Amino acid sequence: MAPVRRLEGDPVRVYEEESDCFTLEVVHGGFFVGSGSNRAYVDGTKVCYDDCECDSWSALWLEDMIENLGYEAAGRIDVYWLLPGMQINEDGLRLINSDKDAWSMVCKVKDGHRYLMIYLDHEPANKRNAWDDVVHNPVAYLTAVISPVKKCGTVSKAIVEVHDPQGIESSLPVTESIGRRRSNRHAAVESDGEGGTDSDKDEDYVPDIIDSDNDIEDGDNDLYQQFADHEPMDEKVFEGDVSEDEFFEPGDSDEESDRFKNFKAFMPGDMIDRKFQIGQKFESTNQLKAAIRQHSCKHRKPIKLPKNDKTRVLAKCEPGCPWELYASWDSRTKSFVVKRYETKHTCEGKWQVRAFSARYIGKHYVEEIRANEKITLKGLAQLVQRDWKMTPKRGKLGRARKYAFEIIYGDETAQYNQLWDFGQELRRSNLGSTFFLLLDDVGHFKRCYFSFDACKRGFPAACRPIIFLDGCHLKTKFGGILLTAIGMDPNDCIFPVAFAIVEVENTSSWKWFLTALKQDLGIDNTAPWTIMSDKQKGLIKAVTELFPDSGHRFCVRHLWQNFNKNFKGESLKNQLWKCARSSTVGKWQENMDVMLVLSKTVHDWLEELAPSTWVRAFQSEFPKCDVLLNNNCEVFNKYILEARELPVLAMIMKIKCQITTRIYNKQVEGLSMSGTICPKIRKKLQKHVEWSNNCEAKPSGQGIFEILERGTPYIVDLQKRTCSCRRWDLSGIPCWHACSALRNDKNSPESYVSDCYSVEKFNKAYENIIWPCRDVKEWEKVDGMTIKAPQIVKKVGRPQKNRRKQPEEKEGKNGQKKMSKHGSIIHCSYCGLAGHNKGGCLDYKLGVVPNKETKKKVRAEPDVSDDDLEDVPLVTKVNQLHTMAFVQKDTHSYEPEMLNQLIAEGPCTQREAAEKGPLPDCAFIQENVLNQQPVQQTTITKEGNLLRKRQVLAAAKLKAAAHNRDVVDQAKFDAAMAKLQQEEELRAQAAETKKLEALARKIASEEKKKTEREAKQLAVEERKLANAEKNKKAQEEKLAAAQQKKLDLEARKKEAQEAKLALAEKRRLAQATRKQEIEEAKRKEEEDARNYDNAQKLKRGEEARQKAWEEHLAAQSLRESNDKDLEARNAAWQEKKRVAQPVGMVKQKGASWQGSNSYNTTPYKKPRKASMFDYLKGPPPGCDNATPHEYTPDEQQ
Repeated sequence: MAPVRRLEGDPVRVYEEESDCFTLEVVHGGFFVGSGSNRAYVDGTKVCYDDCECDSWSALWLEDMIENLGYEAAGRIDVYWLLPGMQINEDGLRLINSDKDAWSMVCKVKDGHRYLMIYLDHEPANKRNAWDDVVHNPVAYLTAVISPVKKCGTVSKAIVEVHDPQGIESSLPVTESIGRRRSNRHAAVESDGEGGTDSDKDEDYVPDIIDSDNDIEDGDNDLYQQFADHEPMDEKVFEGDVSEDEFFEPGDSDEESDRFKNFKAFMPGDMIDRKFQIGQKFESTNQLKAAIRQHSCKHRKPIKLPKNDKTRVLAKCEPGCPWELYASWDSRTKSFVVKRYETKHTCEGKWQVRAFSARYIGKHYVEEIRANEKITLKGLAQLVQRDWKMTPKRGKLGRARKYAFEIIYGDETAQYNQLWDFGQELRRSNLGSTFFLLLDDVGHFKRCYFSFDACKRGFPAACRPIIFLDGCHLKTKFGGILLTAIGMDPNDCIFPVAFAIVEVENTSSWKWFLTALKQDLGIDNTAPWTIMSDKQKGLIKAVTELFPDSGHRFCVRHLWQNFNKNFKGESLKNQLWKCARSSTVGKWQENMDVMLVLSKTVHDWLEELAPSTWVRAFQSEFPKCDVLLNNNCEVFNKYILEARELPVLAMIMKIKCQITTRIYNKQVEGLSMSGTICPKIRKKLQKHVEWSNNCEAKPSGQGIFEILERGTPYIVDLQKRTCSCRRWDLSGIPCWHACSALRNDKNSPESYVSDCYSVEKFNKAYENIIWPCRDVKEWEKVDGMTIKAPQIVKKVGRPQKNRRKQPEEKEGKNGQKKMSKHGSIIHCSYCGLAGHNKGGCLDYKLGVVPNKETKKKVRAEPDVSDDDLEDVPLVTKVNQLHTMAFVQKDTHSYEPEMLNQLIAEGPCTQREAAEKGPLPDCAFIQENVLNQQPVQQTTITKEGNLLRKRQVLAAAKLKAAAHNRDVVDQAKFDAAMAKLQQEEELRAQAAETKKLEALARKIASEEKKKTEREAKQLAVEERKLANAEKNKKAQEEKLAAAQQKKLDLEARKKEAQEAKLALAEKRRLAQATRKQEIEEAKRKEEEDARNYDNAQKLKRGEEARQKAWEEHLAAQSLRESNDKDLEARNAAWQEKKRVAQPVGMVKQKGASWQGSNSYNTTPYKKPRKASMFDYLKGPPPGCDNATPHEYTPDEQQ
C-alpha cells in the first residue's frame, strides 16, 4: 500500500503495537543555517505521509514524495533523515543515498519509533558557505525562502526587518540580507523568473514565496538567543519582559507586514508533543484552549484559566508553580498570539486532572472505539492508563464511550430529522427502493417502512412463496420494535425482504406493515402465499384480514414454549415433535393416540389447535417448504444484533451495509458452486441416499414403485414426483423412498430435485446489487416537516439489553449449560403435598402419618367406549390447494418468476387418470382349463382325526383309479362314492353333536367360573370393607392421639407461656420496686443536699450580717471621731472668723456675711432617707448596746 498524504485537519494516525507501518514527516522549502551546535533548518513547511510500510520501504518512495511536492529530486535536492531522539544541532542528520540508508530507517521503526522526520536540502553541500548571517547579523524575524515549486506567479524582492546586535533597524533586500552565501541561488531563481529556461519542463512555472513553519522546537526567538553573543537587549525582547506594544510595534514600510507571517503557526499535528513558545499563533481561543488541555493532560498538571474570554486567555498552574501562559488577539496577525510564557513546572504531577474529562477521552479514543465497538470499560481503562498514566472511574469511561459513539454515529435525537434526506438519497441511489414515514399530529416519529430494490427483485424472481414474519426490540433509549419480513433463498438461507420500525407490537402496527408489504411486492392473489410466524401480539388477526387465502403456519418451537408452561416432561416434548413431524394423516393420528395415552389433558389441548398451523400432514405442498421453525427471522435478528443498539439512522444504514455485503458474498459464492443444485440441498439429498439403503424397491411399471422400509410399504410415482410419505411432495427433494426407486431405475436423484433449488435460481436471486449512498453532506435536502424523536417512556429499573433466556439456556460460571430451578414446584417427601419440603411439613412435626394417594398406572391402551368413538372427530383434508386456479395479476414491475414456475409445474406433474372398465376374463385360464390337473386332497385337518385322514385318502385313491380307468364298473364306483358320502354325513352329524356338547360344557364352565369369581369378589369386597374399617378406626385413633398430643402440646405451651408471663410480671415488679427504691434514695439524697445548702446559706447569711454589724460599728466610731474633729475645726474656724471680721460689716438677719473677702462655709446636707438595707447596719446611733434583730425562718425566706 502506498503512503497516504495527510490532509490539513486530519487526526494524527495511531498505530497498533503489531503494525509495521510508520509516519514520515517531510520538512521542505527551507534551508540549513549554521554548523555544529549552531546548525538549524529554518523557513520550512511540514508535510506528513501516513501508512508507510516497512516491507516495501526504499529510496524510490522518497523520490516519489519529492516529485509529489513539486521538486525535481535528481541532482538538485539532498535528503537527510533525523535520528529519533536527537536534534539537528546534535549531529543527528543522516544523508540518504541508497536503499541501505532507507533500510536503516526501517530498523528504527522496528525498535518502536513510529514517527520519523526527513529534511530536504534545496542547496547542495558543495555550494553552501560554512558561515551564517544569523550568527553575525542576528534578526528577530527570519525571511521567507524562495523555493522552486511548480506554481505560476511572479517573483518580487521581499523586504524584511533586520535587527543588528546594537538594535539598529534597516530595510534590506532579501539578496543583500542573505549575502554571499545565497547569491548563486538567488541569481538562478531570478533568472528563471525573468524568462530563462533550464529545461522544457520548467518553462511554465516560476518560484513562489512559501510561508515558513520553522520546524524548530523552540521557535526563532529561542534560536536567536542560542546564537547571539550579547545579552542585555535580546533577553528583554525574547523573554517577554518588555511591553507587548513595544514588542509588536510596526515599522514605517508597507513590506514590514511580511514579518508576521514568520510566527510559528499552530498545526494539528503539534497536539502529539505540544510545546508552546512566544509568538506562536492560534486561529481561535478554542484551538488555544485545546492545546492547553492537551498539555495539562499529558503532563498531569492542574492548569486553570483565570482569564478566559473572546480576546484573551490566561492559563496558570496550581499556586506556587511558576508555569504561566498568556495569549491575546493581535490585529496585525489576525490571530491569537502567545505573548507571555513561563515554561518551568515545579509542581508534582497529579493522578486526577480536571481537564481529563469524559468528552476528551472519548474524542481521543474515537478511532480505537470505531475499530472495536465491543470494547469493554476495563479494556478502555487499560488503554487510558497506558497512554496517560491515569485511571478514570468507570462512570467517566462509560460517558467517554457514549460520546465516542455519538461522534461515530451522530446524535441519537438529531438523526430522526435526517430521515427525510436519507429516504430521498436511498430512492435516488437505488431506484425502486421504498422508504416512507408515519408521524403523529405533533411531528413525533411513529413508524417507518423501508425496503431495497435488489431484495424486492430477487425475492419474487427466485425464492419460494413463503414469508417469515417476526419482530425484535430496539435497544436504544427511545425503544421501539423492528418488524421484519424474511424469505428463503434456493439454498435454504435467509433472504431479507422488507423492514418496519414501529412503536409497539400490536394489531394496528402489524396491519400497517403487512399492508405496505403487499403493496410493495404487488401481491393481489394471496392464495399461493404462505405465512410463517410466531404467535405475536395482534399478528394472527392481521394475517387473517390481509392474507385471507394464505396458509398460516406457526413456529413449533414457540408452540412448545407455550406448551411447556403447563405440561412438563421430556416424553411429552418428544411426542409433541413427533406429532408435528407427521407427514401423513395416519401417522399423525397414530402419534395423537400415543399422546392420549400419555396425557388426555395434553391431547385435548392439542386438539384445540388447527392442525394446518403446526402439522406437516395438513400443510400445503405448493410452496415446497416443510420447515416447522421460524429460524429465518431468529437468524436475521441475531445477524443485526449490533445494529439494533445504534440510533435509528445509523441502524438503517448499518442494515443496508450488511445486506449489501451479504449480496456480494452470495454472488461470489454462486460463482464457485458446482453442479445444478445448491450445496445445502445436495447434503440433504446425500443423507436421503444413505438412508435409502434400508429400503427395498419393487417396480410396478410406468415409473411406479412399491418401497418396503422395515416392513412398511410406500408408493413412489417418479412421473408425478410423489411419495405416499409426502416428504417429497412437501419439500421438492426426493425422500429416501424415492432415492431407492431412482437407484433401481438407474436415474440420478439430482435430476428429480425441484428447480427452485437450482444454482441458476440462486444466482438470479442475488443478481441485483444495492448501490451505496453518498456522504451525508451531499444528500439532497428535503423540505419536510421537522421530525421529533419519540417520547421516552420511563420504565422502572435498569434498561435491559439481553433477552430473557429459557431455563435450559442458562449458563454456569464456567460457561457450561446449566438448568435453572426457576419456576419449579417442590413437593414434600413426607406428605406429598406441594409448596413445602419435609422440614416445613406440619404433619411431620406432629407425627401424623400422611395419607398419600397412590398413583394410578396408565394402561397401554386407553379405554375407548362406543360413545367415545362417536365423539372422535374425523380429520379430513379440505380446501386442497389447486395450483391450476392461481392467477397472479401483473400489476407491478417485479415478475414473480418462481411463483409462475411453481404454478406451471403443477399440470406437468399430473398423471392422466386411466379409464377403467369391467375386468376381462383370463385368457390363460380359458385356454388351459381342460388340461388343468385336479386339486390334490390334503390330509391335514383341524382336529387331526386319523380315521378321517384314512377316509379321505381312500376317496382320493378311488378317484385316481377311476381317472386311470383301473375301476371299470361304474356302479361299484358310485356305490363306493355313496358310502363315502354317507360316512361323511355321519361324521358331520357326530362333529355337530360334539360341538354342541363342547359348547354346553363351556357355558357350564363359564357359569361356574362366574359364580366363583363373584364369590371371590364378594369376599374381596368384604375384606376390603373390613380393612377399610380397621384402617379408619386406626386412623381415627391416630388422629385422636395426634389431637390429644397436639392439645397436650398446646397445654404445655400455654403453661410455659403463663409461667413465662408470671416470671416476666415478677421481674417487672422487682424492677419497679428497685426503681422506686432508687428514686426514694435519690429523692432523700436530694433533700439532704437541699437542707445542707440551706444551712450553708443561713450560716453564710449570719456571717455576712455579723461582719456587716462589725463594719457598722467601726464606721460609726470613725464617724463619731470625725464629727468631733469637725466640731473642733468649726469652733476654731468660728473663732478665727470672729476675730478677723472687719469693722463696719453688719450681718443682716437672714443673710450671710457680706464683704470684700469671701470665705467657705459648710454647705447644707439634706437628711438621707431610710433604706431597706438599714437593718444590716445595726442599731441607729444612741443604741450602742442593742443587739441585732433575730429573723424568723419565714422572714429569712
